Amino acid sequence: MASTSSSDNAQSSDPAHLIVVSNRLPVTLAQNGSEWSFKLSSGGLVSALSGLKREMSFTWVGWPGKDFGESDRVKIDSLLRENSCGAVYLDDETAELYYNGFANSILWPLFHYHPGEMIFEEAAWDAYQRANRAFAEALLDMVKDGDLVWIQDYHLMLLPRMLRGMLDARGLTGVKIGWFLHTPFPSSELYRILPVRRSILEGVLAADLLGFHTYDYARHFLSSCTRILGLASAPTSVEAEGRTVHVGTFPIGIDPGKFAEALQTDTVQRRLSELERRFDGARVVVGVDRLDYIKGVPQKFLAFEHFLSEHPEHVGHVVLVQVAVPSRGDVEEYRQLIASVNELVGRINGRFGTVEYTPIHFLHKSVAFDELVSLYAVADVCLITSTRDGMNLVSYEYVASQQARHGVLVLSEFAGAAQSLSGALIVNSWNIEEVSDALHQALAMAPAQREANFNSLYKYVNTHTAAYWGVSFINELKRVSQAADELAQLPQLTAQVAQTAFGAATQGLRVLMLDYDGTLSATRTIPDFARPSPQTLRTLRRLAELPRTLVYVVSGRIRAHMERWFEGIDVGLVAEHGLFYRHPQAVGQMPGLTQGPVQGSPQDANGWTCLVEHTDPQWRETVLPLFQHYTERTPGSFIEEKEVDLTWHYRNTDPEFGLWQANELKINLERVLSHLPLTIVNGNKTVEVRPSQVDKAFALRAIVGGLSGAQLDFVMSVGDGRGDENVFAFLNTELKATPELITCTVGRKSTLAKYFLPNVDSVLAILSKLADS
Repeated sequence: MASTSSSDNAQSSDPAHLIVVSNRLPVTLAQNGSEWSFKLSSGGLVSALSGLKREMSFTWVGWPGKDFGESDRVKIDSLLRENSCGAVYLDDETAELYYNGFANSILWPLFHYHPGEMIFEEAAWDAYQRANRAFAEALLDMVKDGDLVWIQDYHLMLLPRMLRGMLDARGLTGVKIGWFLHTPFPSSELYRILPVRRSILEGVLAADLLGFHTYDYARHFLSSCTRILGLASAPTSVEAEGRTVHVGTFPIGIDPGKFAEALQTDTVQRRLSELERRFDGARVVVGVDRLDYIKGVPQKFLAFEHFLSEHPEHVGHVVLVQVAVPSRGDVEEYRQLIASVNELVGRINGRFGTVEYTPIHFLHKSVAFDELVSLYAVADVCLITSTRDGMNLVSYEYVASQQARHGVLVLSEFAGAAQSLSGALIVNSWNIEEVSDALHQALAMAPAQREANFNSLYKYVNTHTAAYWGVSFINELKRVSQAADELAQLPQLTAQVAQTAFGAATQGLRVLMLDYDGTLSATRTIPDFARPSPQTLRTLRRLAELPRTLVYVVSGRIRAHMERWFEGIDVGLVAEHGLFYRHPQAVGQMPGLTQGPVQGSPQDANGWTCLVEHTDPQWRETVLPLFQHYTERTPGSFIEEKEVDLTWHYRNTDPEFGLWQANELKINLERVLSHLPLTIVNGNKTVEVRPSQVDKAFALRAIVGGLSGAQLDFVMSVGDGRGDENVFAFLNTELKATPELITCTVGRKSTLAKYFLPNVDSVLAILSKLADS
């Protein structure tokens, strides 16, 4: 079982306290008798957040590294509280399966484009869920309304959703959640092989802000949301469950001052002098990597071997010092990697080495910070050949240590840092010859060019620090949260509000204008399948039978569909987004109510009025071939020919290709139709061409104008699309004197409506309550 412990610091009276959550706490605990002590651990996240700590205070929550007995937990909790930390305790089996079984055996290789290393087991997935739930339960005891929770990395991708659900159940809706991924996010074509792909995506989409190192990673995530979950996305956001989840790019940095200070110490200066004497007369290339299959260490050695073969004049004069920090030596894939690297080192040193010259100095161990800074400072070139890397901060550390030498950075294009460090020589680490050529170019580079490149690198590293990264993310989380708070002020329409307003209209007419697709009925892939449900028909029939009540259903569908679907129910109909309308029969039967003059053409035999009197149909002969052209080239798209409108549907296409084709189609339509009185409308997965100036609001104006002498005591409009915003604007201005006026959008969004309802079911529930009045 997993158990939790909270930190008193998280209960601070600060109105917006920050809580940082990671898999591991940044501490190593040690016991001396009955007393416990701890020291700060090393690592990229620790270094990055150490910089943030200088800018703002926060509580760090995470797993302490092992399970502890109840008596030890009391002492450990007290120690952690003194240092602004809180522990999440996991039993050893859960911790092992969650961390090594799922996070590092499934997500890590998948996110780094090594799906062949994946080993999916249900027991590990269950443990991953248990561990994330334990974190959520721990945080639930810590946070208060208004706090900021920043969750780190792929270990905790279910946590945002679990925590959000628990917080909502307690009424803590003001907690803001951010999540940041420190690895790459793979392309959607690779991500989709994950058996639990939907659960992982839905887990992080409960956050308010999602952060990635580069836009490539963010773009891949957005693409996965669109292709796998079918969600609408924009370059910086995705719509999920009626919420806008913001997505941002935040390249992580280091604390360059730490390296600058270290270079001034006597220890580093002495060691630097020793290394300069040791490598006197040689050029030094340095590499610092964790020994992992994503770091490209074998590729680096093969490129160095090729470099010495192609440029024999450098043999004896260029050395590669490679620090390889041990990593997961108990895993078979890593043992094979170690064996392969050792074989390469032996082969290259045997081929090119002499008694006086060792081409590769291979250090398979961790090195102290002072030693690391000294190696950075003595090197003429830093060679990074990652095959896939979230960011790679070694590149930043090298630049921060090179103020005196102005060394050259050779950086793999597959490291996230390559998109930020424009002064580096960018290489394809899989192309051995290209890396070899770049190494030769770096060693031959003129001093002036070296200095210019270095100045560009150093300026970026010195400004985009770890503190800058952390503060940027938190500031953006606050900004999007403020925008969400403003949106959250839009009240949800309740049955009580609607019934009270409906019941207050005791003298005049009660008019309901109800959008169809997305409001009375879920949007269907194929138009012919969009017929209303029996529940919808029953509710509309009951409403239409109430005294002094007129119901209008507004749709983009053609008249024939509308007549067939609502046959036998006395509701008014608006077809093709306002091009045609007809009143309910009750209009002619209500005492004192006469249908006044209508706008548009005279009514036909079925009572329909067309709001476009003189439409030249020849424009269809221009548009239809263009629609057909894009339909033939966009699998899954189709054309819907209405009486007047023409609509191109791409809901069933590849999401990204369909949107790209729709944008291109719109550009071509604008070019050929610019001289005609037509409007090109981007709808919900549609491109529609229809006569200008005619929309739902135009039809509503005609309908209201046609009810001459009517006293409107209650008007209610409900809709979900952009076209409904015009209706809300019309009602808010021209009918604002109506005693009871309700405008309501479906889904929480920026709107001109006064209320919102979350979905179709909630709309039908409100209407059913009104029918009971």
